Amino acid sequence: MCRNCAIVHRFHANTSFTPPSRFSFPGVNRRQFLTAGLLGAAGLAAAVPARMARATDEAQGPASVVFRGGRVYTLEAERPWAEAVAVRGRSIVAVGSNADVEPFIGPGTRVIELDGRMMLPGFVEAHIHPTLGSFFTGGLDLQVPSRNDALAAIARYAKENPSGLVRGFGWRADMFPPEGPTRADLDRIIPDRPAFFFNIDVHSLWMNSKAIEAAGITRDTPDPVPGFSYFKRDTTGELTGYVLETPAVMAVVEKLAPITYESMKGWLQEWLGKASAAGITTVFDTGAMPLDGDQLNTFGLYIDLERQQRLPLRVKACYMVSKPDIEREVERAIELRSRVSTELVQVSALKIIGDGTAEGYTAVLLDPYSDKPETVVKAPYGREQLQAMVSRADAAGLDVHIHAFGDGLTRMALDAIEAAMGANPPRDRRHGLAHLVYVDDADIARFGKLGVVAQLSANWMSADPDTTRILPQRLGERARRMLRPKAVLDAGGIVAFGTDWPAAGYYSTYKPLESIQVAITRQQLDDPAAPVLEPADERLSLEQAIRANTMGGAYQLRMEDQIGSIRAGKLADLVVLRKNLFEVGKHEVARVPVDMTMMNGRFTYEAAA
Repeated sequence: MCRNCAIVHRFHANTSFTPPSRFSFPGVNRRQFLTAGLLGAAGLAAAVPARMARATDEAQGPASVVFRGGRVYTLEAERPWAEAVAVRGRSIVAVGSNADVEPFIGPGTRVIELDGRMMLPGFVEAHIHPTLGSFFTGGLDLQVPSRNDALAAIARYAKENPSGLVRGFGWRADMFPPEGPTRADLDRIIPDRPAFFFNIDVHSLWMNSKAIEAAGITRDTPDPVPGFSYFKRDTTGELTGYVLETPAVMAVVEKLAPITYESMKGWLQEWLGKASAAGITTVFDTGAMPLDGDQLNTFGLYIDLERQQRLPLRVKACYMVSKPDIEREVERAIELRSRVSTELVQVSALKIIGDGTAEGYTAVLLDPYSDKPETVVKAPYGREQLQAMVSRADAAGLDVHIHAFGDGLTRMALDAIEAAMGANPPRDRRHGLAHLVYVDDADIARFGKLGVVAQLSANWMSADPDTTRILPQRLGERARRMLRPKAVLDAGGIVAFGTDWPAAGYYSTYKPLESIQVAITRQQLDDPAAPVLEPADERLSLEQAIRANTMGGAYQLRMEDQIGSIRAGKLADLVVLRKNLFEVGKHEVARVPVDMTMMNGRFTYEAAA
């Protein structure tokens, strides 16, 4: 069950960023482009902070859009339910009864009759990989039941696509023994051209002999991070075709499928439309696919779409460290934060990959793996390095977002944050730990105590072959205490949901309603009789699950005063659902259609009538 999927970036030696020529515009030099921004979707300067942009929306006049006659779930404690909302420009200007919004209706106001439909704040995806997912999910979908099904699907796909590279995504760990897949299976099907397939957790790769040859990898090729990211070898030292963790995976990808700006733009735009149709209005991009060898170019892609008024959601992003060069990496994060700051696209955090996954024996655990107790995990950063990096970032006012799958890394990360809090002056911190598949009981309460956001992917919380077969093999009895958002909430912590798309253990999704349903059932979708993932008392209420996918993410991204709930003065990020989630069965939540999505006061999706 992956829990990161971020890419280890190849940054140029020069830390300054010069945008490609495609981002140049008459009268705007390159530095002004990133620091001052371009025109935003509503025609105002994109770099104007949201709070300033909203001030222009507060001018008197009719609403641009009025929604009335609905079931508006506001997530505001003083008034959790309303029936009407008025929007002027980018902002919500009224929330209340139908009569309350009547004065805002003018000749040019679009009035939408909700007819009892439900309205929610726009969904905030607190950990997702839009560019990464847009690339990795291309080709053949291997989310099939078994190894034989996967091999049959590959054979059919290769026959239907008789030339060129063969690629795909979605094979699962439960299809293979602990040693992983081998090139021999692929060589029997595709002996004459390169083929590679990403695991559903995006932490590993399966390739044939021709792909190994084309990538220039031999038995003597050094592993990028020995003991953590490597090319799997058999007992004789020969390559098996199994590649683990992102440094080694990306070394293969960069050789076999280099990514261009235009191809990435096309893939990304296709997904952005799907995201809007799912009700997503804000994402935290926690590992951008690098373009031309540099992650910074990817942020330029987002900004380019924003300039063209084709970016349908706001993007908060992070700088992900690529190596334990503590001083330089933090300086790069600070520089990037200042340079990438438009209305819709901002870099807001430092991402640190602390460990990998238990499926690949790369998660850091307090106690040994149950099925391979001799395994020693060499995490990318040691305890002292991690503490030094977190402390330096914290002193610079950066929020850190740390990939933590295992209980060992979770404790290391919490210790590092606590040490930074003790060493640096008090401030409003929004540090977060991502994934948290297994957390030791002693560390649950520390999230609330330290104010660390617990970011989880609710879509992983189902009893499926990964959580009931693979992880119990790796963790033993510990697997009965995985993925515990309710325990964190009960201890006073804050939980934020993000699907981590495209990464997953069994089922890959970016749709918040699917995550919300799994969070309240801990069962696989579309099967009311499916087993419940232990511990069953970790099922959330519908209210808790919705909040984690709205206000939880908004808080993590320091935007709770702008988005995440429906209140006058906030930005108009709204979702209209065809049915009230509180009036459908818990196994019907994911099937409720999204009828409309509004971001920043403009419609980014409307279902066909």
